Amino acid sequence: MPKLKLIQYAILILFCAVFIIIAISYSFTQDDAFISYRYVKNFLNGDGLTFNPGEPVEGYTSLFFILLLSFMGRLGIDIIVASKIIGVTSGVAIILLSFIWSRKLPGFKNETVLPLAVPFLLVANGAFAYWAISGMETLLFSALVLLGLYLAANKKLLFIPIYAIGTLTRPEAGLIFLIILAFMIYTRAVTIKNALRYFALFVIFVIPQFVFRIIYYNDILPNPFYAKTGSSVEYLVSGFEYIWLFLSQYGLYGGILLIPLLAAKYFSRPLQLILAVSFIYTLYVLLIGGDVLHCHRFFIPVITLFYMLLVFSLVYLAKNSEMFKNKNYNSTIIAVIILIGAFSYFAPAGNIRGFLTAERGLVNKMTHLAFILKKHAKADRKIACSTVGAFSYYSDARVIDMLGLTNRNIAKNPQTIDRIQSTWKERNYNTPYIMESDPDFIIFSTGLKPSAPAEKALFLSSKFRQGYYPVFGAGVGMKVIYKRRPGFDGEDIYFPDPLFVDLFAEAINHKMRDEYDEAFATAFQSIMKGPPDFYLPLSILGQIQLEFGEPADGVTFLKEALKRSGGYATLAADILAKYYEATGDSAAAEEINLAQLKINRLD
Repeated sequence: MPKLKLIQYAILILFCAVFIIIAISYSFTQDDAFISYRYVKNFLNGDGLTFNPGEPVEGYTSLFFILLLSFMGRLGIDIIVASKIIGVTSGVAIILLSFIWSRKLPGFKNETVLPLAVPFLLVANGAFAYWAISGMETLLFSALVLLGLYLAANKKLLFIPIYAIGTLTRPEAGLIFLIILAFMIYTRAVTIKNALRYFALFVIFVIPQFVFRIIYYNDILPNPFYAKTGSSVEYLVSGFEYIWLFLSQYGLYGGILLIPLLAAKYFSRPLQLILAVSFIYTLYVLLIGGDVLHCHRFFIPVITLFYMLLVFSLVYLAKNSEMFKNKNYNSTIIAVIILIGAFSYFAPAGNIRGFLTAERGLVNKMTHLAFILKKHAKADRKIACSTVGAFSYYSDARVIDMLGLTNRNIAKNPQTIDRIQSTWKERNYNTPYIMESDPDFIIFSTGLKPSAPAEKALFLSSKFRQGYYPVFGAGVGMKVIYKRRPGFDGEDIYFPDPLFVDLFAEAINHKMRDEYDEAFATAFQSIMKGPPDFYLPLSILGQIQLEFGEPADGVTFLKEALKRSGGYATLAADILAKYYEATGDSAAAEEINLAQLKINRLD
């Protein structure tokens, strides 16, 4: 083997090793991955492919991934570890295949360094490593997309079953298959008759899943399709913002799209196919409004394609440029690639660290709450939650997904309430359904404070405001859980204006930032704008007044909270009891504590 090839392979192995090290260093599990884990757990336990045993709902879009995890779980491999092995292995496969394909394209067969450009850019892409270790199917799907496209570009019919498997991993593979088929017809690579044969073969491969879905789930599409998709202008705006964020961090502020267009006239047929898939897929991302998850997940399946287009475009433009006429342009291109890789690694690094910290914190918090409820609450508990991943997996409780991803009723019958402010992209909810389900507990992702539209909408319900109260005892600490009030059976009346809920959430944010004047003013507005039975902001008002030397007003606010809640204002009671204890009125403090001891508990 020539010495240069040995060096080439050694560098490639080094790239793979660096990628694995970066991925392992991220060491986290995406909360959404636990939804798949829960399906796998129930499947292995004999409860079928269900989120809640006995409730067949297809709350996933990755059947092949779930079956693969189930197989590995049956072999005795921990399914969480297995998911990460699949992700990282798929990432290595993508790096290797990008090198193999680059080396085979015209003008690169005799090159030593340039075929390593795409693998280098992949290793420098933090989002690529992020999703490899996340526990989700993203990298497996991306590997199938790249392999299928490679086979299609080389006229290998094996691309058809590969994309069938890809469709069982993520539905978008079906779209890419259709793009490939349309491209083949347009370029006359196949006759329409043969294209129809390819399509028929693809349908034969995927039709069993549709039959299974109709028979087992009584549906034709995965439930997340109903829960996540929409057709409003808001989705287009969200999609544009999602694409622009990707372009600003990994796409050279649009250069990754523009440069291939400038070089398109030099492209061979395989590169033209890559260009068509990349651009149409990007349009699809725009139309569906981007993704609800951070770190560019929807672009990972095509990031390799974008990098291939970029590298080959730079080469072709340099080769046909007067600037490099009769000159060696390789060193210049290599320098540009290194700069792009460095920017791709360092520019988004802070964001990635922030996402990792936030996701680890969320999973740890929800796992902690799951074990608390498992220990203290009754076995047949029913719990509504907006972030159901880790909580559902570790709690083993019957969980109502308030966002509708694993709940058919909410996904297909979303409620519309204008003027609810939220940064969440998951905007589907159905408060009447949640209230009619009578969950024993309701858990918000941010504790006491509502943040998701599904959480904020609950406060419009009089049944929620009067029939649920915050519990923070029994090992919960400051992690608040809303518990159903025993014996409450009032009529559910809906308050028309959600402004008071936004003000309440804003007041909590101000208080957390020690902005006491703003917190007091916003909490007061929340009380004034809200219904007469809304008492939670009174705890904030009372605490601030006590801390700033206004005990009479502080006590008045706290007592009003207890009055409005019928004694269930646990936070106000705790603050008031501590105040009485500090001022020497131990009898009053003990009276409050004894009363709260009966209700501020999970059992």
